[in-house]
Amino acid sequence: MVENLKAGTADVLTNLIKNYDSATIAGYADAASINVGEQITFKVSTSQPGKYRIDVYRLGYYDGLSTRRVASSDALDGVTQSACTVTDRATRLLECDWNESYVLTADSDWTSGIYVAVLTHATTGAQYPVYFIVRDDARHSDIVFQSSRATALAYSSWGNAAEQYSLYAYNSTNGSAAKKVSLDRPSTEQETFSNLLNFELQMLRWLESQGYDVTYVADFDLQSSRVSLLDHKVYLSVGHDEYWSKEKRDAVESARNAGVNLGFFSANTVYWRVRFEPSSRGVPNRVMVCYKDPRTPDPVAPTYRWRDPPNNLPENALVGVMTIGNHGDFYAGFDWIVKNTNDPYFADTGLDKAPPPRELYGYEWDGVIDNGQTPPGLVILGASPVVATSVTSGIQKNPNQIANAVRYTHASGAKVFASGSIQWMWGLDSTLIKPARVDPRVQQFAVNVLADMGVKPQRPSEGIVVRSGKDGGSGQSGD
Repeated sequence: MVENLKAGTADVLTNLIKNYDSATIAGYADAASINVGEQITFKVSTSQPGKYRIDVYRLGYYDGLSTRRVASSDALDGVTQSACTVTDRATRLLECDWNESYVLTADSDWTSGIYVAVLTHATTGAQYPVYFIVRDDARHSDIVFQSSRATALAYSSWGNAAEQYSLYAYNSTNGSAAKKVSLDRPSTEQETFSNLLNFELQMLRWLESQGYDVTYVADFDLQSSRVSLLDHKVYLSVGHDEYWSKEKRDAVESARNAGVNLGFFSANTVYWRVRFEPSSRGVPNRVMVCYKDPRTPDPVAPTYRWRDPPNNLPENALVGVMTIGNHGDFYAGFDWIVKNTNDPYFADTGLDKAPPPRELYGYEWDGVIDNGQTPPGLVILGASPVVATSVTSGIQKNPNQIANAVRYTHASGAKVFASGSIQWMWGLDSTLIKPARVDPRVQQFAVNVLADMGVKPQRPSEGIVVRSGKDGGSGQSGD
């Protein structure tokens, strides 16, 4: 993309991580995504007097840098907004009703991508990120990259001085998880297991560094027909993609059935079923609902695990694998032990030779399960011994498990690949990850996967071999 030839902005993400302070300044937006040319409104609260500014950056690849500044506000007056309140005590739904602070227009020449509005308090230097997606609904790119905003929302526990709630007990007041969580409040994504800087950033950097034709959407966009996966050759689910609505699953399955290829560079995928409803002020799709426990049934839809009754739609029917366990050490991992290295996806990789790619399986992983739902013709591309500190209920009690990377071809001709690990993409790019795990063999493997799906890099790294995919054409080398 021409976008990637522009000058980047240095040190944005490292400074954000260092200066992050949600107690001093925080905010949220009125939309998870906007189309090019549309506006987005930010609502900001400060606990300290003084000015603040908003700098907006696109995440991408800019000659090695990860961000490019696209807009900045003037100095804005900090105000302490009203406390967020529990608006539905039965479900512990907590919402904020903050006033408008700043309106941003995504000009028509902006490039689709994941953007971050960095709020910076002038006096203290405290910073806070507000992530949003800029779509380009008119462009039929090769790849559509989905940002998993629903999972970030599920783990977020922003609240008030007395109460805070997520869909999890561990970071909710008195260990009482909510059944409904709102987008009308700041996110604690930076503090949780679903931070896009740990997973999505690395994949998008690598894709853009190689010159793939890619546009971006939020998973919330699949709630409506404004985004069509049929406009693309490949749909990518990246990183931690745990929470899926029926509308989203229907959209992805329909795309596969119509011949759109699916790349699940993710794990713990399609695990919880959720639904959406309006905010207490009537704005559609601002509240995500997940009851989780069928003993306290959701009165509207079975918002429990997809694999369990009454849903009975295990994730492996779509992905090929399903969640089996995780490891509590977030940055640790287990080596990728490859299998069936005569498969075309291993061409030119050298992955059949030692040592194996290091620590790409964690902190959650998926495996092949014999439940009668495995897609026909499933090919196992990795069988990695892992040790779970938490074993997924209903699978097995033994913490010694096998995580799998797989592929299959649907009857429609669509190719489906699943890495079986949340952190597999660290083998492509390890920005912000320590220790680094970049492996040229893994990069070649990913190029092979995407080439088989009919998409190719326009600026492949030196040494990368690009072979013809299902759309034909001659092979070429990146040398």
